[in-house]
Amino acid sequence: MTGFIDVHTHLHDSRIINDVPDIVLRAKNAGVKKIATCATMQENFERTAELSEKFSGVLPCFGIHPWFLDTLSPNWEDNLAQWLEKIPSGVGETGLDFMDKGADRDLQLGVFKTHLALACDLNRPINIHVRKAWDAILKILKHHGPLAAGGVIHSYSGSADLIPLLEKFNLHISFSGSVTRPNAKKVVQALGAVSLDRIVFETDTPDIVPQFILDAHPDKTPLNEPANVPQIVRVAAQRKCMDFQTLARHGYENSLVLFGSVLNSKAEHK
Repeated sequence: MTGFIDVHTHLHDSRIINDVPDIVLRAKNAGVKKIATCATMQENFERTAELSEKFSGVLPCFGIHPWFLDTLSPNWEDNLAQWLEKIPSGVGETGLDFMDKGADRDLQLGVFKTHLALACDLNRPINIHVRKAWDAILKILKHHGPLAAGGVIHSYSGSADLIPLLEKFNLHISFSGSVTRPNAKKVVQALGAVSLDRIVFETDTPDIVPQFILDAHPDKTPLNEPANVPQIVRVAAQRKCMDFQTLARHGYENSLVLFGSVLNSKAEHK
């Protein structure tokens, strides 16, 4: 077995930050080789950087989540660029979320386009959040063209029909604990549509707790962690009707491709 990579977490989260050493150790013991941790606002950029410096298997991503655009400082673009240039890292979490009809869509579009430009200028992968904004994302991608350093749509929630379009833009498609839900028909359909050279996996730690963890702790609300990736892949393999080790190998190798520019820069940075 080659191992696993969790392509999207938030290790800076205040609910788990004090437990990160144990979380990283449990992930390592479960066969998780690398953990991508995504900042969500300028306030947690430094903590994200510190985690990547303290734990060799942690890959940092810097970005402003569309939920937190009210935290933008006047110089946020320069600040984001400085962190990305300073540390081998991916871009994100960034993206578009139109679930809230009152959200400032124009601001979201502008901020996302800035992240996209930085990812291309610096040759970094981009970690993208999309909810109820597929038309807008596709319009931007069509204008922009395939991403040189690639990227990932995290915790995919779109239709199976969109996947071939997204793959053409050099995007990977990530599946989270949502694939373990008993009623996850739409996600399972999408799972079946993803090319084997584009599929990757994540936990979105500490959120999107997998069903098997919820079932094991019916009396409380547990938190998610990267050690759960192997079991998420196992459930995905069952739902995709394929061999677990084969799917795990594809997920691992695809993740290495996705974060190749960061891993190479990190090795040179030492």
